[in-house]
Amino acid sequence: MVSQRLLFGAYEPDQPPYMSGSLRHLSNAYATTNGYRPVGGFKPFAAALPDIFMGAAAFLGSDGSTLLVAGTKDSLYRYVSGNWEALVTALPAYGRWHFTQFGDRIIAVNGSATRKIDILTGKADSIADAPTAEMVTTIRDFVVYGRASAQKNLIQWSGFNNENSNVIGTNQAGYQPMLTGGDIMGIMGGEYGVIIQRSRIVRMSYTGDSYIWQFDEISANIGAIASGSIAQAGHQVFFLSDRGFMMTDGVSVTPIGNERVDRCFFESWPRDSLDQMTAAIDPRQHMVAWLMPGNPSMVLIYNWAIDRWSRLDIDAIGMFSGFTANTTLEALNTLYPDGLDSMPYSLDDPRFSGGDPLFIFVGKSNNFGILDGENLPACFQTGFFSADGGNHSRIRSARLLGDLIEKASLTIEGSHRLGDPSSGRVVRDITLSGRIPLRVNNRYCALRLDIEGGAAWSFIQGFDWDIVAGEGR
Repeated sequence: MVSQRLLFGAYEPDQPPYMSGSLRHLSNAYATTNGYRPVGGFKPFAAALPDIFMGAAAFLGSDGSTLLVAGTKDSLYRYVSGNWEALVTALPAYGRWHFTQFGDRIIAVNGSATRKIDILTGKADSIADAPTAEMVTTIRDFVVYGRASAQKNLIQWSGFNNENSNVIGTNQAGYQPMLTGGDIMGIMGGEYGVIIQRSRIVRMSYTGDSYIWQFDEISANIGAIASGSIAQAGHQVFFLSDRGFMMTDGVSVTPIGNERVDRCFFESWPRDSLDQMTAAIDPRQHMVAWLMPGNPSMVLIYNWAIDRWSRLDIDAIGMFSGFTANTTLEALNTLYPDGLDSMPYSLDDPRFSGGDPLFIFVGKSNNFGILDGENLPACFQTGFFSADGGNHSRIRSARLLGDLIEKASLTIEGSHRLGDPSSGRVVRDITLSGRIPLRVNNRYCALRLDIEGGAAWSFIQGFDWDIVAGEGR
């Protein structure tokens, strides 16, 4: 009897089912450098919005305060002490809300209404002469609007360092139609702008001369297939194109899903459903996520720090980057019912100030939460492997490489040839000793590990097998 080790490879369902070392299916586990870790269940922290969720974002003010803003089809709300307080209602309804921060103001657009919100006071107001727009960002000292004034190919920007200065030709305010490349799908801000069109990507750089901006083409034949697929992390912009998932740094475009997840994704989701896609960044975990709503919803995750993919299957309709909230005096009174004098910390302790990054999900009831509950049920499914170099072999037992000790089962299916249907299926539960007794005799095997929800574990890497050589033919 000999022992062999099978490590769970990267989640790359586009790879061949044999000799690739990749996982064919993965559910509810985050990739690590050499294994996987669990995903917590949805844990609500805010009451449900009064209407269907249409976008949200969190912002950090100059005084350290945080503000969480959410939109419905015709209203904007702010989150205060566990509840939603209306900022403005009865607005023209159009589409999703998009937000950007400009100093201590938030600019919000939904295609038919443009509003600003003061982070420090929490008050909303209109913006003089501002265009309607479907998207908005901040590039250097300008508010920049995309699909401005109901024109799908129009970029418009405010005056220098003034969101209220929007008269064209005044204080450098102006506009630029994008005459080639199709509709504008997204605009990303920072020191320079990245404009992603349907079939083109353009870099927008401030010149300060009479032209104000310079527009340089990054790609003439790659663009975004869905506006909701675009997300930004620093200088990196991620999006879904006709060719698959891509990343641009404002200089070049790099495929990140080719022969890994692209083909599987497009086979699972028809093109006419991609307008439902939502993308967001988890800044703490160096991950970008794409959500496709369903029962359950599918969340495809790319960790750019380790160049690996993951997948979640959860009940959610949206997600976005956020911050922990400031702790109010009312909340402190709840935490310390004997009075503030009983607190072991001072009121100016950083733990009460908020501002730590969060990755926030929106449930199907329009409530907000984070994935911090009990571990979700997880699944790992490998491709075919040969335990004895292509010969028949008998697998007697397996031992999990991880700290899971209960609430899991292992399924092994085998065949004599790769094209044959399964000739045997064995299902065994994990034992308290960690050893899983098996009686499998085949040339090629594939395994599936199913972990129940609520099971306690922190890492999984694969299995060790005890093998006896078979017939050798």
